[in-house]
Amino acid sequence: MIQYDLITPPVGCRGGVSIVVNLHGSFNGAKSTPHLYKFRREMKVHKAAILLLLSGMAAVCFPEKLQKRQPFTVPLALITTLFDSDNQFVEAFVTFGSASEGWAVGMIDDRYVKDTRRERVDHFYRERPFSAFRLSPFEAKIMERVCKKFEETLAIYEKDVKYGRWSRLLYLDCYFPPFFRGFFYLYCGAHNSMSALPKVTRIDDSLYEESLLSPTSDRRVTLWRLNPEQAVKLRIAAKELSFQMKEWRMRVLTIPEMDPRHDRSKKFREAYELFIRLYFNLPPASVIKRRIF
Repeated sequence: MIQYDLITPPVGCRGGVSIVVNLHGSFNGAKSTPHLYKFRREMKVHKAAILLLLSGMAAVCFPEKLQKRQPFTVPLALITTLFDSDNQFVEAFVTFGSASEGWAVGMIDDRYVKDTRRERVDHFYRERPFSAFRLSPFEAKIMERVCKKFEETLAIYEKDVKYGRWSRLLYLDCYFPPFFRGFFYLYCGAHNSMSALPKVTRIDDSLYEESLLSPTSDRRVTLWRLNPEQAVKLRIAAKELSFQMKEWRMRVLTIPEMDPRHDRSKKFREAYELFIRLYFNLPPASVIKRRIF
């Protein structure tokens, strides 16, 4: 009996695919019969197919050397996060290419910082605790700028996947995962709730490395290159996320202090979760629910 199964684990090979192969058969001491001869021949065919499959997946799980990165200007905002001594979130600090100016969004207090040779500004925007869950005009303005840059980067990403510009995607992978993680805290801080976005979008440290020499990036991008179906799904998800983000930005972020009962961000949150799951090769939410229940 020959059995070989392909298993796509939640974080197999850090976004790759693991393979389980079981071969059962015995030739020693058996008489040569037409059926046994046919079985031997089929075994050789199956073994050849398995070896070919294993060699292809080895490029995903065990790349021999790092692939070339092609640098380009990544328009994403830079988001850094601050935590207290108890590892509790304090604020997400946003900059747009300038080291002298930045905006911080916290669970309650926000602030604007500017530090130049001529002036030093550190202005706090205090929110009323009972209404901190609403987006303030300050938070809405920062979120809108961040989202515009995000949409611009998604368009670049979709085209690079479409045309197979793998060296550019490898370079972008150094910036995208840290941005995703920072965006989670920025969004949750603005809404004063750590559950404002799905938990899966708070990217785990094991899923990426902030380095241009990351083997994890090679494994991730190689998986896209070897799996055209996954690449198509990523392109569709990127376009959908960009569309839903723009809709949310136009309907919510342009209306300061909007009543959360009329929040229209559900489709955006769903599109963002889907894109994150596809990007990091994580299982769909439905699969997780089946495993739990």
